Amino acid sequence: MLAQGMGEELMDMTPEQLRAAVSAYLDRGVDFLKYGGTSHFMMPSLIGFSPRQQAVIVAEAHKRGKMAETHATSSEGLRLAVEAGIDLIQHPEILSRDYPDDLIALILSKGTLCAMRSNMVTGAVRQKQIARRAKAVADIAQMPPALTSTELRRRAAMRGDDAEIERRNAERLVAAGCPVTIATDNYLGDAPEFRRSPKSPEQEPGEGSLLAIEGLVELGMTPMQAIVAATRNGARAAGRLQDLGTVEPGKIADLLLLDADPLADIHNIRRLGRLFVAGQEIDLQTLPQTHLFVVDQPMP
Repeated sequence: MLAQGMGEELMDMTPEQLRAAVSAYLDRGVDFLKYGGTSHFMMPSLIGFSPRQQAVIVAEAHKRGKMAETHATSSEGLRLAVEAGIDLIQHPEILSRDYPDDLIALILSKGTLCAMRSNMVTGAVRQKQIARRAKAVADIAQMPPALTSTELRRRAAMRGDDAEIERRNAERLVAAGCPVTIATDNYLGDAPEFRRSPKSPEQEPGEGSLLAIEGLVELGMTPMQAIVAATRNGARAAGRLQDLGTVEPGKIADLLLLDADPLADIHNIRRLGRLFVAGQEIDLQTLPQTHLFVVDQPMP
């Protein structure tokens, strides 16, 4: 149950009609509301809801004690959502341009949580982006000058300009001290025999989250800040901070005990020693040691 009765027709509603539609949707028992502050593509990025409409969506979510969040791909579209009082921005680094300084200041002043795909702008992924960009720049230098906006956009895509914007935006949000957590876009996907190409590690559930935490350090966080981003802020993003995310009396005791200090090296988050779920220790030897989908032979 993702969007029953909550399609594009909402954008044409009056605020009061929208209030009734959102309320009916919340009656279905959803855990949070995420709406399209803009269209989900970069060019053109069209604003989806007016300021009055967005205020209604956020107010109805908060009335039920639910999180309200958006993914907006233009700076002005995102500004409207932050001003409306959303709790969380999905993938705030993905904008059609570099952040205006005053928008970062607004996010910081509102305390809006930034759920970032740090696994997609750091590490091996980032090194591949840099290599592809260098090759594209060399190739473009041999081409005649671009004469149309379409040609300019194609060359920007060849260079991976969008990846450069995402990286800069992620670094600036971290440097400004905006509250951050991880949002990896990881997915299970098809069984290997149905895939056109193998799935890369940064997109695997679990591994992608570890890479995202490590990536936050590459983006400028200290190891402790990166761990807090994934744990405390992750619980806040799920609306479960009262139960999870920190070690406190009365909270659910889901604990990973490591065999090495992650503050000395963030990669030590992989050094799992003991595991507790709801206060009960789990025998690590009983856990699965293989992926759900396993390829015994190289794919053709």
